[in-house]
Amino acid sequence: MMNNFSKFIESVLACTGGLWLGLEPYYFLTNTADEKITFFGFLSLSIVLAIIWFLINGFFFSGFLKNSLVIKSNGFDTKIHILFGDLFKQDGWSMIAVNEYFDSKVDEKHVASNSLHGVMLSRYWAGNTADFDKQVQTELRAVKPLKSNSKSTKSGNTVKYPVGTTAAVNQGEQKFLCVVLTKTDPTTLKVSADSLALHKSLRGGLCKARTICAGKPLNIPLIGSGIAGTGIKTNIIVDLILLAIFEETKSQKITNEIRIILPIQKKKDIDLVTLQKDWQ
Repeated sequence: MMNNFSKFIESVLACTGGLWLGLEPYYFLTNTADEKITFFGFLSLSIVLAIIWFLINGFFFSGFLKNSLVIKSNGFDTKIHILFGDLFKQDGWSMIAVNEYFDSKVDEKHVASNSLHGVMLSRYWAGNTADFDKQVQTELRAVKPLKSNSKSTKSGNTVKYPVGTTAAVNQGEQKFLCVVLTKTDPTTLKVSADSLALHKSLRGGLCKARTICAGKPLNIPLIGSGIAGTGIKTNIIVDLILLAIFEETKSQKITNEIRIILPIQKKKDIDLVTLQKDWQ
């Protein structure tokens, strides 16, 4: 809200200055000084022009007033919807990035409480993470795990899986695709990922979604932008998510609608207008 207010003030100042620069030479060259606009009229006209420019700029140029957009392609019939909102308020399946151990212990060491992984566990498996672990184990019973480091001092889950491994879990109406993104240091428990891991994770999650969504919406958050530590800028992550979606969808349809859910606080970092121009 404050960002939009500052944009409006910028519009007022710009229109006031532009109107002043336009009127002064007009009055001078036409010798119509007696017909000068009143101060109140000048101020009113500046504000009207500022409102018009604020709306035009906000929706069609800078895009700071846009909250969503839809990207369509002639190559496939899947609707890709990019919007600012809350991942946990969406219907359908939601993709959540997890570490290679599918940890369920929210203690700021194994899983951070402010990560989407931590929020999911705290909201839907609080006090019952055994159910989460059981669902994951059932889902991954046919997946070959990676060899564990014998020197690891890690507690909790000790079986680790390759990046991109995905487990479908649910709690009532809430359905999640937990996909491995990060690797965990066995001593410090610090997680990390890079651009290659992000791409493999997205492709793995999308492949799993193809087999389980059954036409229902798939919601993808800004994976890799937080604790994962990829170091990739927000707008580039959106491009990487779109690239993975296009690649997988051209190979074979995933579902009818895919939503990229962006945090409201990232609005100043993401230009929806440019995204639409680049991908439409």
